[in-house]
Amino acid sequence: MSTYEPFTGHFSRRTMLRRGFAVGGGLTGAALIGCGSGPRKSVNDNAAASSAVAPKAPELVKERDGMPVAKGTPKKGGTFTISATETYVQHDQHTAVSSSEWMVLGERALELDEFSGKLRGNLVESWEQPDKNTYLLKVRKGVKLHNKAPWNGREFDAADLAWNLNRIAGNTAEAEKLPKGNFQRATTMEGAGKFEAVDKSTVKVTMAKVNSAFLNGVTEIRNVMMPKEIVEIGFKDPMKFGGMAPFQIAESIEGTRQSYTRFDGYYRPNEPYFDKIVQTVIPDRAATLAAFLSKQISIMSSPTAQEVKTIQGARADALLYSYIGVNYNFIMFNLKHKPFQDFRVRKALNMATDFEDVGNGYHGSGWGSLAAFHQAFPEAWQDAKVKGLAGLNPATKAKDREEAAKLLSAAGYANGDKLEFEIMHKPKAENRENALRFQAQMAKLFPGIKIVIKAPETAVFDKAQAAKDFQAISNDSTMNPDIVLEGYARWHSTGSRNYGGFAEAESDSILEKALGEVDMKARAELMNTYQQKYMDAWMPHVNFYATPQRHFVQPDVGGFDKVFGPWDSLRGVTHKLGRIYNV
Repeated sequence: MSTYEPFTGHFSRRTMLRRGFAVGGGLTGAALIGCGSGPRKSVNDNAAASSAVAPKAPELVKERDGMPVAKGTPKKGGTFTISATETYVQHDQHTAVSSSEWMVLGERALELDEFSGKLRGNLVESWEQPDKNTYLLKVRKGVKLHNKAPWNGREFDAADLAWNLNRIAGNTAEAEKLPKGNFQRATTMEGAGKFEAVDKSTVKVTMAKVNSAFLNGVTEIRNVMMPKEIVEIGFKDPMKFGGMAPFQIAESIEGTRQSYTRFDGYYRPNEPYFDKIVQTVIPDRAATLAAFLSKQISIMSSPTAQEVKTIQGARADALLYSYIGVNYNFIMFNLKHKPFQDFRVRKALNMATDFEDVGNGYHGSGWGSLAAFHQAFPEAWQDAKVKGLAGLNPATKAKDREEAAKLLSAAGYANGDKLEFEIMHKPKAENRENALRFQAQMAKLFPGIKIVIKAPETAVFDKAQAAKDFQAISNDSTMNPDIVLEGYARWHSTGSRNYGGFAEAESDSILEKALGEVDMKARAELMNTYQQKYMDAWMPHVNFYATPQRHFVQPDVGGFDKVFGPWDSLRGVTHKLGRIYNV
């Protein structure tokens, strides 16, 4: 496929595969319900998705370890209903902090296989890399945009692709009179100089500097394509949006509901299966649980440990898919806040944290440990090393906490006295509970410390985070699809997601060298050095855990076992709705 491809198949799920997937009880052959009428081995549509031949209707395959199968023949029709705490508050996917309507309406140019993490085509059918500074991306023919003005069913072409990549990179910010920092995934395009549509189906990418992770950067789960006219139409009214995905928007009632109907012009034959997708606002967690138990919603994601027990006790037929995804949860320090400028304070808070209490407190089990980086990256430190580190080794927690107290005292905050800060958390139960557990732990250890928890609305949180107007935040994030891109985005002084303002010349230097290094062994050695420096001298975060992704699905929903997996994480649900069906 590529004449210069040192990076093909770079990602591995070996850590996740070694651990296997945990799954709850449930019957795979249960009867139909009303409301949902709606790895060992790689996903089997890999070759089809990358070729000129459109994939056939999915066939039921042998059950993967830990991935239950809803057995039966795929049916057309029905409604798939998803609960949400609110309707989308950001509508421009390229500048949205996390998700928007485009996660349903748009598609990615390239994807990672959900289970193996290997690169595969989607809107971009094939690619070449004639030299280390040039990529040629071939757009799949026959991908139609939704049949509404101004697109009227025209094809998605190279001009659309070039516009999207250029805008994701933040290169249109000045012309649009937007801060370049608004483009949250600009780092995924790091080093790209020009994006040119050389003909209707070919985009030439000329790199200003070598980026060994460019193709994987394109796959970032929020790098969703939109039609090039959308900026002129504007992002205020979702009802005016039109994409190329299997569903098109039919209803948008702010704060209440958004609905999508099938797009019969979708490029994959026989997809989508459902007639309608409904995202309905259920802000109360107890009400969400009740709605799933009564079959009013089709899926319930991120259940707590107690909710898992409740659902399994009340609904033995509910299918539970559970795996460590590519999200992770953390406390991020803003280094403008004086106490956090002192590494001793940051290290003390890391060493004092009982990570098992935080992870088990919300999830019960199934979460993963991490030091600087998620263990899904093959270059990241793995369990044996991570569990032996000071602060991360449960067996030495008492001793580590004694060292933490000494560090705080040396920094001028003996017993936590005069150490005051606010933690702002995203309005999500997991982030709130993590912040509260962290607060309780620190208060017990250091009685003089004062930590205030703030819970703004999503729009307020996102604005404050982007503006770096906070002292500390409790949040979770989907990592970039490459270890160097993840480090660059988070901790390079110019990183597009470096909200904490971390800036160290040595950090920048190592990341820049790693990004331009095409020898994978040398690249891995650089990132090993980076991780050591992170632990010994930087620690801009308290990384709680790699997030277990859990989805309870109604027993008549099929296809989930084939197209949802660790590399799609939680947000992947909206990307793959066209490939699931009733049985």
